[in-house]
Amino acid sequence: MIGPGSHLRPWVRAAVLVAAPLVLLALFVASTYTPLFGLRTVRVEGVSVLSRDAILQRSGLGSSTNVFHLDTGRIDAALTTDPWVAHAEVERDLPGTVVIRITERVPVAQTSEGDTRVAVATDGVLLPGASPGGLPEIRAALGDLSDADRTAAAQALAAMTPVLRARVAAVVVGVGNDLRVDLAGGLSVEYGQGGQADAKAAALRSVLQWAARERVGLQAVDVSVPGAPSAILADGSSFPG
Repeated sequence: MIGPGSHLRPWVRAAVLVAAPLVLLALFVASTYTPLFGLRTVRVEGVSVLSRDAILQRSGLGSSTNVFHLDTGRIDAALTTDPWVAHAEVERDLPGTVVIRITERVPVAQTSEGDTRVAVATDGVLLPGASPGGLPEIRAALGDLSDADRTAAAQALAAMTPVLRARVAAVVVGVGNDLRVDLAGGLSVEYGQGGQADAKAAALRSVLQWAARERVGLQAVDVSVPGAPSAILADGSSFPG
């Protein structure tokens, strides 16, 4: 006996085989727009200066957010427009949770913006609202301080250990964009052009430790070539001699 299905022509059977996955796919796509994937929970991690409310407001997340179709890259970009946000990572935890991980910038110096003292982050970004009190100053020897100069000075400070950085009174950018680090007590350190911040900080620390160990005073230090640091001692002699 021949069943009713046996009369289906081959092209009909082929069409059914092609259409069935498409129908299932369409049903799946439709299901991603259901309340199942509506935003119910937002976890914000890594904030200490910024508030959770400030992060949520800048992210644009709300009750109408669909977590499945969330554009995490757009939210990353929106969050990093805040000068306090150095890095943002947004992760979906289906069906209804979004996790936002924030890395905040850290103030490392202060500078002048007109008549106002403003804190500066380790990458040179200005941090509105941060207290500049007690931070070393970044300034130009002459004229205005460019963004690039401020960044180079901030990176020089960021590369120092907290103990060494606490001894810095100011980083001065010269006419030729050379950096000079003025330590408390009047000792000046020639840093040269920006760059090699880690190596220069290590060289300066090494010279200061040597001077403390040998109990000698220093008039000036030069770490512009960090592989060959030099110093003028209090008695006028040179190090290395």
